[in-house]
Amino acid sequence: MYELIIIGAGPAGLTASIYASCFGLKTIVIGKLIGGQMTLAPDILNYPGFSEINGQELTNKMLEQAKKRGGEILIDSVIEIAKIEGGFLLKTEQNKAYETKTIILATGVERRKLNIPGENEYVGNGLEYCAKCGKFDYLGKTAVVIGGANAAAQTAVQVGHSASKVSIIYRGSDLRCDEIWKKHIEENPKIDILYNSVVSEIKGDGQKVTGVTIKSKNTQNQEEIKDLPVDKVFIEIGGVPGTALLLPLGVAMDQGGFISVDERLATSVKGVYVAGDVISHKYSIEQITSAVGSGARAASLVFSYLKQSTAPTLWGSSQIKRG
Repeated sequence: MYELIIIGAGPAGLTASIYASCFGLKTIVIGKLIGGQMTLAPDILNYPGFSEINGQELTNKMLEQAKKRGGEILIDSVIEIAKIEGGFLLKTEQNKAYETKTIILATGVERRKLNIPGENEYVGNGLEYCAKCGKFDYLGKTAVVIGGANAAAQTAVQVGHSASKVSIIYRGSDLRCDEIWKKHIEENPKIDILYNSVVSEIKGDGQKVTGVTIKSKNTQNQEEIKDLPVDKVFIEIGGVPGTALLLPLGVAMDQGGFISVDERLATSVKGVYVAGDVISHKYSIEQITSAVGSGARAASLVFSYLKQSTAPTLWGSSQIKRG
């Protein structure tokens, strides 16, 4: 039986593995995609220690460090979790079973997709799901932001500082964002809004995005179709938390489907902890840095739970007490 199984191999899961290994816990990470959503970021400018790094490079560095510390990484998907005496039984897609005393769920959030032609082809080549992770290469360029809530509004304002033109494409008749963001949008003459509209296709030249096809309803409720040339497309329509695995255990969740935790990142089920974007928004800002922080904290709290003592300090190897 493992002392800890970490489900999810994104920044939260890999960090939890690094810390768990340093704490001397018998641990395994099970995840289908090493790096998770982080691998989709073409350029990351706000991760401490790197003035600029792309998501795949940062993933490789985290993975290398996790393995160097002795972490066991398994590329597989957990499909079922059941409570057993003394812990939990996990079954995977590859028909394997693992027992563990504790769990850290770090499955993150999968960005909602439009599922339209051209979307998959141009991810990272003009199409992004997170402007906050992106390089500021939209200076003087045209962009569209798809969505109408806070994330879309914030992206439009951010991109609008340097882009020549930003169009918000929203299927509703009024933005659902906070008033402060509406004010910023109204004050920027470079930002316009196309209401009652959807993007039906992402167009490109085979290398990068060149435009979008937009379907709109006019005042007579008639459909109009037009092509809009653009350099950048930002899809900001929310995400789906990977929490379904914990439903059979009865773990408490908030209205958005994110997991409710206490200040110890513990769930309502004893022995189950969470880290990363899957946590209720009270504790997460959906950034790599917050995922890493929660991964380290979750591993420390699992150690305290298992050993009934405070986790050792990890500033340096000389401060790690073993045995």
